[in-house]
Amino acid sequence: MRLPRINRGKGIAYAIVSGMSFGFIPLFTLGAMHGGYTTFSILTYRFSFSTLLFGAMLAIQRVPVRVSFRQILELLALSVLCYGGSAYFLVQAYHYIPSGIATTVNFLFPVIVALVMRFVYGERLRWVVWTAIVMSLVGVGMLSWSDGGMLDMRGVCYALGTAVCYGLYVIGLNKLTVRSLPGRVVTFFILLFTTLLFFSMGMLSGGITPISSVPILVDFVLLALVATIISNYTLVLSVQAIGSTMASALGSVEPLTALGIGILALGETLTLVQVLGAIVVVVSVGLVVVGNRPDARSIDAPPDEPAEELLQRDGRGAPGATRGDGA
Repeated sequence: MRLPRINRGKGIAYAIVSGMSFGFIPLFTLGAMHGGYTTFSILTYRFSFSTLLFGAMLAIQRVPVRVSFRQILELLALSVLCYGGSAYFLVQAYHYIPSGIATTVNFLFPVIVALVMRFVYGERLRWVVWTAIVMSLVGVGMLSWSDGGMLDMRGVCYALGTAVCYGLYVIGLNKLTVRSLPGRVVTFFILLFTTLLFFSMGMLSGGITPISSVPILVDFVLLALVATIISNYTLVLSVQAIGSTMASALGSVEPLTALGIGILALGETLTLVQVLGAIVVVVSVGLVVVGNRPDARSIDAPPDEPAEELLQRDGRGAPGATRGDGA
């Protein structure tokens, strides 16, 4: 099924909406955390609601779901080891450092992708990418510093773990045979297997905490709808209209949104050094995107190419393929 063609202006708007939607993950997560919900419970509800909503959408659109046994195994591995790990580490990071900082560190995943592609697959990196990698390390160091000294390094390490897992997830989507599947089918199975992962882990660690109030239920539904379904669907539309490179660059609104929500809605504070560090991180990711521009041209959408076919090659058809939400 072809997705509707959209113009460039709408594509830019969709990219901004996608980035902002991912940036709302802390707002809908921290309420449940403060209410005593475990990480496994939060993620079980997030992905179970997402799976139900997305599955209903596929059923309404009558999207065929055909996968081979090997692709099932690949999707399972990507869900458990990469996407699920990314989501888990991000929520864990919220326990130790401000959510805006955790999300900004998570935004480093394109740097991880560049490093893996260089040292594992032998791809050459331009000097601007190496410059961006050094800048990203400096930016993380600045983000880790507060007036009272270093932030809790457990939170920083969890956030870096999110970026690593998500970077490997994006690479896996490009290198494994699942790249031949429609993006929405990959999305559904990733959501389904991630739900089963966190439900199983939750049951093994004491059970899933029941939803105890309407506000918590609303948070979980919005976490699934806004920060998972809307964010990923608008990402598909934006890549279709403006290509992967510009969509990735506009993704910088995600950490900016998370930082703004942390300060305005969650009472988090940032020092001047941390603000400058966030800027350095966002700029470094932008440089990685620009530095890979010659390669990126081959995955930008031609005028008549369905976004779904583009996403199969680009690795952005599954949840959060340009974001780290783990979320």
